[in-house]
Amino acid sequence: MSRHVKRTALFVLTMLLATNLPGDLETVEVQIEEPPAWPEGSSAYDNMVSMTQFGYRKIDTPANENSRNWIASELEDMGYEVERQSFTTQVCTNCENIVVTINGTLEDEWMVIGAHHDAICYSPPPAVGLTYPTCTSSGAYDDGTGSGSLLELARTFSQWNGTPEHTWKLAWWDYEEWQGSNSPEGGGKGSLHFVEEQIPEDVTVTYVNLDMFALNWPVPTPLASQLSGCDEDYWTLYMFTSPVEDWSYYEGEGLEVTEDMQAKAETFQTHLKEINTNLSHPEEWVRVIDDTKGNSDHYNFIMHNHTATWIRGQHQYILEEGDTCEQTPKHAQSDSVATINTMAGGRGNVESGLQTGLDIVATMVWWDWNPEDESDGDSGDSAIGALANVSVTTWIAILAFILFLAVVILGRNRLLEFISDILFISS
Repeated sequence: MSRHVKRTALFVLTMLLATNLPGDLETVEVQIEEPPAWPEGSSAYDNMVSMTQFGYRKIDTPANENSRNWIASELEDMGYEVERQSFTTQVCTNCENIVVTINGTLEDEWMVIGAHHDAICYSPPPAVGLTYPTCTSSGAYDDGTGSGSLLELARTFSQWNGTPEHTWKLAWWDYEEWQGSNSPEGGGKGSLHFVEEQIPEDVTVTYVNLDMFALNWPVPTPLASQLSGCDEDYWTLYMFTSPVEDWSYYEGEGLEVTEDMQAKAETFQTHLKEINTNLSHPEEWVRVIDDTKGNSDHYNFIMHNHTATWIRGQHQYILEEGDTCEQTPKHAQSDSVATINTMAGGRGNVESGLQTGLDIVATMVWWDWNPEDESDGDSGDSAIGALANVSVTTWIAILAFILFLAVVILGRNRLLEFISDILFISS
């Protein structure tokens, strides 16, 4: 090796080593990719309580309008530009979705997280859907849990720097609830309005639906359920997702399943399972399964060829899947904060259940986020900024290569003398 080559190599080696030595020389810091904020189950719980304090949030009522106005006000205080999507139907003259957008680098690929802000009360089976004058519900579980959690996610994302890869939209739907057996139309009208009127033809969407969770893992199965024959240790958190194996329900609804839809469903289910594995969520109590029922806002997305999942806890009448432990206070006058606390064994357990769902969604969003490039100055500063974003694993590989190169150039003894000289100069 020529003397010129050796000197050049020594100069490169010195500069690389200097970036990692103490003293007066500038130190390059490896960025630790941790979010600056994380959603908290306790805050989502407080939001749920606030939702119930507006009263019976039935469509076309002051309680419904006041609750959505409160959501919009909270979002504006966080710094979001709020979009109000008004719509009407046969039975609703004043319905409105609340939507905010976090722009990503991909404008034609959206990730949408939604929850509904309305509530309903009617009789349970066998005479399901009968409404009566005194029937009211504070909608704590259905869907104060989802709306309150989505508001907490919005607060969290407002504190993250940088830009996500996909464009994210957070949406609070109106008129999700079917209005009972006397209604001339079904529910899901808010999300249907969004799907049909707000999504451009060239945009693909993945939708995450938050409707009724908190009464799920890691909430222990209460004694009353155990005495009734339930032998599960915890309530299950379900992720009803675009099917991989069983599309029969949606095909029966008129959906023509394409190879592209199938491939996206398989990819999305795998992605959700990876998130749960990363969070150490036990598969027996946090389950990603094919959606075979519809029954919430994710239905409209799947029926319009978009990929979706519905994250929910206690599931009423899920006996066909062999789960006899699930019950729920949805659509009842007993759907209150007090009922949820009682069923969960206290507020702390409700918060833990909320946290499970929050962790899943926040992890999904964080994996899509790109940390903000905070470097400035001339090209030299930009180069240092680029080095600062190198992962720890990559640094180890770089340093190992440098050490190997140094041994080849200098030999072991000369290398030790060289490092000693460098340390003496930097001190």
